[in-house]
Order: sequence, then structure tokens, then C-alpha cells
Amino acid sequence: MSRRALQRNAADPKQVAFAERKARQAEELFIVSLQATMGSLEGRVVIWTLIARAGVYESIWDPSAKIHYNAGRQDYGHMLLHLVTEHCPREYLLMEQEARQRGGALDREAQAVQAAAEAQSNDDNS
Repeated sequence: MSRRALQRNAADPKQVAFAERKARQAEELFIVSLQATMGSLEGRVVIWTLIARAGVYESIWDPSAKIHYNAGRQDYGHMLLHLVTEHCPREYLLMEQEARQRGGALDREAQAVQAAAEAQSNDDNS
């Protein structure tokens, strides 16, 4: 997406003020949009997934040059995490709790499926 510069002459106070005002408005819109996103379960699932995919809670170590890719991805995740915790602290805690509950439910479901498969295998071998 190509966009024209908001100011062409840094010595023109009107252009500088206009560009600063527009940048401030864009940042305010972003914050309001982030808060709206974090205000819904679906939004929190998306943000949590993005943070997790960024590897924020994992090591970046890799014995190859991929470590640089991992570091960049994780830095972006850290920025996202910072924005969320700064502007939506309560929703972040709720998001974390919901993710733990989903993970626990998934673990219980997987254990049940595995136990059923094991029982079926034992019945077949009898």
C-alpha cells in the first residue's frame, strides 16, 4: 500500500502540525480498536494466538540462521504484548485465564480420547 507523505517540508510548521495531528489520531484509533478487540472473546483468542505464534513464551534458539528470524518474530510479539498489557491490562489477565482454561479442557479431552483408544486396543487384544 503506497501512501503519500503527510509532510513534504519539515520547516513548515503547518505541515509538521498537520502530520503530528494525523499521527496522533491514527494512534488513538488504533488504541480504541485494540480495546474493542480485547473486549470480545473472539478478539482475545486472536490476540492470544498472535502472541503465542510470535514465540513470546519460547526460546528463540536455533542452531542455524533461523535464530534471527525467530528473534524478529519474538520482538514483534513483545511489542504486541506490551501494547495489550499497557492499554488493556484487565482484558489481558482475562485472556490469559481463558487460554489456560482452553488448554486444560483440550488436555482433558485428549486424555479421554487416548484412554478410550487404549481401552479399545486392550479389548481387541483380549
